[in-house]
Amino acid sequence: MSEIKHFFNKAISLLTPPIKNEFPFLVLFFLLISLSPIKYLIGGLISAGHMDPIVYIHMCRAIAISYLLTCIVYYSHNKWVKVLFYALGCTLFGVNVFLWLVFHKIIDPSIVNPIIETNKQEASEFFQTFLLNKKGIISVTIICFTIIVICFIERHKKQLRSKFLSHRLLYKTVDIVVILLSVVGICNFRIYKSIFSTSTTDQMGIGDPMPYDSFTASLFSIQSVRLAKNEIQNTVLLTEKCKPGYIENKDSLNIILIIGESYIKKHAAIYGYYLPTTPNMTKEMNSGNLFPFNNVIAPYAGTSAVIRNVLECNSIALGESWYKTIYFPTILRKSMFNVSFWDNQRDDFTKGVDTYTLDALLYNQQLSHVTYNATNKKSFKYDDELIKDYESKKSLAKYNFHIFHLWGQHVDASERYPHGQFSRFSAKDIRNNAPYMTESKKQDIANYDNATYYNDYVVNHIINLYRNKNTVVVYFSDHGEEIYDYRDSKGRVEAAAGQEKNWLKYQFEVPFVIWCSDKYKALHPDIVRRIKASLQRPFMTDNTCHLLFDLAGLKTIYYRPERDLISPKFKPSKRIVNNNTDFDAVMRK
Repeated sequence: MSEIKHFFNKAISLLTPPIKNEFPFLVLFFLLISLSPIKYLIGGLISAGHMDPIVYIHMCRAIAISYLLTCIVYYSHNKWVKVLFYALGCTLFGVNVFLWLVFHKIIDPSIVNPIIETNKQEASEFFQTFLLNKKGIISVTIICFTIIVICFIERHKKQLRSKFLSHRLLYKTVDIVVILLSVVGICNFRIYKSIFSTSTTDQMGIGDPMPYDSFTASLFSIQSVRLAKNEIQNTVLLTEKCKPGYIENKDSLNIILIIGESYIKKHAAIYGYYLPTTPNMTKEMNSGNLFPFNNVIAPYAGTSAVIRNVLECNSIALGESWYKTIYFPTILRKSMFNVSFWDNQRDDFTKGVDTYTLDALLYNQQLSHVTYNATNKKSFKYDDELIKDYESKKSLAKYNFHIFHLWGQHVDASERYPHGQFSRFSAKDIRNNAPYMTESKKQDIANYDNATYYNDYVVNHIINLYRNKNTVVVYFSDHGEEIYDYRDSKGRVEAAAGQEKNWLKYQFEVPFVIWCSDKYKALHPDIVRRIKASLQRPFMTDNTCHLLFDLAGLKTIYYRPERDLISPKFKPSKRIVNNNTDFDAVMRK
């Protein structure tokens, strides 16, 4: 017992002095690298009265980083070590302030990549264009003021420390809080193993990591750029060489692919939800034009990883990597289809470090040249504005393949629909009475259901554009979500012990529907019959391209009938999610 007490006292004597003696550095460095998490924390508390636990986890990690550097500063007894760390913190803070004020962005791979590739002339032009404008000057002023504050605090460190940490109880409390939060943060240092031990962007980009501290975001961004460049160049070279197919059906045809966002299947009325969140889909289903599939899942719970695998010809079950196959919209373009892509998440800064690896693929210059006839040039606050933009610019050929990528119910759901007309539901409509529920959380659920209701309206708008033409529409969400459905959590947090089935059900099961116009049904009765016979089949969205080839009547060497959801030759395969979880094996337990 005495040995344990001695060890404990020894540990305390080593862990606490850096906090007391370098407390200003600890606090200042934390603030310098935590601009993004603090912003999301304050925004979440103001808008909803609470925040996703992932933000607190990121803040704990930032505290842990700051504490470890504080220990190095204290035990090195070298002022230049402190100066070096302050320089690092100020640089990250300054870059974030500048990016936010000038571009409304945070540190992410889309920023790191141009920095790495910029030459002297481009750097000079950038300096003159952005750093010397009004917002650039404001950024520089904030950075200079920050440095002055740091110098002032360091110069008067002893007086400030004696004033604020003079009481024994106070500084002991501070010691305990910092150490406990640092322990929590260090437990989440496993992210660094993920960053540096992974060999593909799919392994890195699971989930929405938007509130990363600047330090972690920078490391993630550098590694993402390195991995993504190699992967994208590989798939681009393969895609440029892909062979065209041919269309047997000579009638004009429209194939529409709509990819939603963060859609909880159990919040859709067409899947039995108690609120009428999908009135238009329900109407189309009752009229015999819309067919909801009941056993479809996403391969990941993050947008970038899902869409990379959806738009390529790989099969995860067979161990095929997306970047070693062909970008399938190019096959359609080479097969005489007019291909367009209207993406409302283009350049989405809220996903920070995750977005670059997707945008770098979708809008790669070489790939775009051989794939798209048209794309949107900007994104919009609400999805229907994107559809109106498409409607004003669309150009139809005999054969058309159009892709829409929506905001859907992406967090924060209250920002995803125009309030007023689409504020259909409120807290009083929510029947979730779990012990952890509050009025505010019920309103969060109502906001999510309102976003779902608006999403139904947007999808119906797209359908109406093609209702009188030979058209088939495939709609599904990139992944699911949680909104206090079975635990006190929203977003996409990892499963705790015993929660695995619900975690898979809410985050990976997705709504998946096919809509056929009356003309398409009349011209393709066999396909409609096969659709109806396939509604219960187990399917994962990484094999969507084969379904689309079939619906389009496209004869291509890249078609695999055993992967086609509606083919008589379809063979269910093992469904692996998040790289290592056997979905069906877990659900059978």
